[in-house]
Amino acid sequence: MTYKLFGIRHHGAGSCRNLVSALHSYAPEIVLIECPADAESLITYVAHELVKPPVAIMIYNPKDLSQYAYYPFTVFSPEWQAIQYGVEKSIPVWFFDLPQSQSFLISDHSTVTKKEQGFTHDPFGQMAKLAGFEDPERWWEEYIEQQKAAPEIFDTILDLMQELRKSDITDKRSNLIREAFMRQKIRAAIKSGYQKIAVVCGAWHAPVLTDLSSPGASDDAKILRGLKRTTAAYTWVPWSYNRIARHTGYGSGVISPYWYEALFADHATAVARWMSRASAFLSELGHQVSPAQTIESTRLAVNLAYLRKKAMPGIVELFDAVIAVHVQGNDQILEKLRLRLLEGEKIGTVSDQVPTVPLLKDIETHLKKTRLFKDWKKDGLIEKHFDLRKSTQLEASRLLRRMQLLGISWAQEKEVEHNPLGTFHEYWDLQWFPEFELQIIEASMWGNTLEDASVHYITHQLADDIAFEKLGTLLYQALHANLPGLVPGISKKISDLGNLTDDVLSLMLVMPPLIWSLRYGNVAQYDMNGLHQLIDQLFPRICILIPGKTTNLSEELALESFKSINQLHQALQLLENPKYLLDWTTTLIQIANIREANPLIKGNCLRLLLIRESLDESAIYKLVRFNLSSLLDPFYPSLFLEGLLYGGGWLLIQKPALRKIIDQWILPLTEEQFITFLPILRRTFSSFSVEEKEALYNLLFAGRFVEEKDVNVNDQRKELVLPTLRFLLK
Repeated sequence: MTYKLFGIRHHGAGSCRNLVSALHSYAPEIVLIECPADAESLITYVAHELVKPPVAIMIYNPKDLSQYAYYPFTVFSPEWQAIQYGVEKSIPVWFFDLPQSQSFLISDHSTVTKKEQGFTHDPFGQMAKLAGFEDPERWWEEYIEQQKAAPEIFDTILDLMQELRKSDITDKRSNLIREAFMRQKIRAAIKSGYQKIAVVCGAWHAPVLTDLSSPGASDDAKILRGLKRTTAAYTWVPWSYNRIARHTGYGSGVISPYWYEALFADHATAVARWMSRASAFLSELGHQVSPAQTIESTRLAVNLAYLRKKAMPGIVELFDAVIAVHVQGNDQILEKLRLRLLEGEKIGTVSDQVPTVPLLKDIETHLKKTRLFKDWKKDGLIEKHFDLRKSTQLEASRLLRRMQLLGISWAQEKEVEHNPLGTFHEYWDLQWFPEFELQIIEASMWGNTLEDASVHYITHQLADDIAFEKLGTLLYQALHANLPGLVPGISKKISDLGNLTDDVLSLMLVMPPLIWSLRYGNVAQYDMNGLHQLIDQLFPRICILIPGKTTNLSEELALESFKSINQLHQALQLLENPKYLLDWTTTLIQIANIREANPLIKGNCLRLLLIRESLDESAIYKLVRFNLSSLLDPFYPSLFLEGLLYGGGWLLIQKPALRKIIDQWILPLTEEQFITFLPILRRTFSSFSVEEKEALYNLLFAGRFVEEKDVNVNDQRKELVLPTLRFLLK
């Protein structure tokens, strides 16, 4: 035979170690690697050391951004080491899998049922169960990856795969096509005169590549005949350990990349190396570990493997040892450690000389135009202030918002009092993390420019499931990103879902961003007629639904409703629509008069009515006195006061009417009643600042309003009360 098969597991440390040994022993003249043939030109960048793993080959269809694939490589990936071998020995390296430009057009879900009856649809799972494993990946790891085996293990793997494939009753159509292409490429290598050909492929494919006569070349040509081809672009992109098992391309089953890296580097010292890394991470988390503890945990892992009849510790034994020796039941430390050791933070690099995705180039161009490039990839937190009246800073704001729409969270707008509803000033925090490069690469499937990618991505989101309450903010962001073309689609989605939902909390969350968007759009001279109609559609539903949704609320839901009512109230004041304000006032009055309404919300509604002077003071006083008259539920008056006095002491200072109402309630109380209410008052006033308390004290006893018909104040008795009152107001 002029070729030899090496069936491997993608990202398998043991497979990788055994493959390196086998290649040096076999000394091939050419290496064929399972990877899309149309990406073969990328090998040259590996030869010039322009990429450092973990990296991935990214292939996408620029004309149809839903078609894309990633093929990750780590230092312990057999395919990566096979490329390195070819480069080192200066021999040809071919990618011999079906071109991705054809794979894009083949459904992965198509299957062909074999005539003979097999015993399972999942032969790997069946084999793992027979060996006592629930997870076939862990079975493969223990019996193949962790074994220090000779190169001959590939013959054993081939025999095993032949039996497993016989027992499988179905095959994916895509696999049959790919395997036909692989056989054709092997034939091409033989025809080219190579006498020793190394074929590196997934172990599952190896059995059908052993005999090139069955099926023959004509049969394979018939399978491949008529396959359509689309456009495909490809490049190297940086990757990370915590993404190895989470993306399209090679399925890996890698639990801990760092563990596999240690297994590949040195099988004999892998446990000690992994434990040393764990100890270093624990020290970074403020949990100091002594060398003696590291040695103890290493020994414990080895002993656990022996007791469990394993050749060497696996990831389960490693973590069991760490938990027993280091963590000792601290779940918080364990969770942080698990994240660091399982997913890892290692990110590969790709040289600037390697053609990158067009989206990254477009972003960098805009960063230079907006004078933000100097902050790109810079460590630490960077604060930015934009004056939107200046064209460059306006474009900078739009750039950051478009990046946010794509999920590239380099910049976060501050939620500050300076510009909560969009003035000419914006304040941003910029903080760079290496992960952003990967986010840009992932986002590049949606377009070659930031504008196109944003539009395509949001359009795709609208066609998919998206939380209704997020749509208002999405529309607001689209306008500020200067993407008015998205407004009709988002508005329609809001309209369609808004007609179906009776979740008034979601409706209230959607409404304020719509009002802010309307104001911004009018200033920017966009066509806002559709948005006017949408607000006209949704606002009456809120007014109708909300009164009935204020009763029997949990503490968490009451707090969310409380915040949403305040935010909507604030937005409505900006709209300055008399009809809306009248309807909203009527709704607040209705809530305030519902006996079973949540006290926090009820008190808040009365506060809003008082501030707007929308309800007579005498009516508000009656409602306040009624809601504070009972102590059957001690939390009720406390929550009511919390809603009524929300905003701190300055509200009492600036609103004499509110002080008068509180006075009229407190002053007639008997001593016994006052002592009963004292803890509630103390809880409410404890949230006031020192300055507020001092100002309030001066107002109360310098020129406060007292109705003689309600109470007569004795100056001597007043002086006795003042020290206690001062103490309460501290």
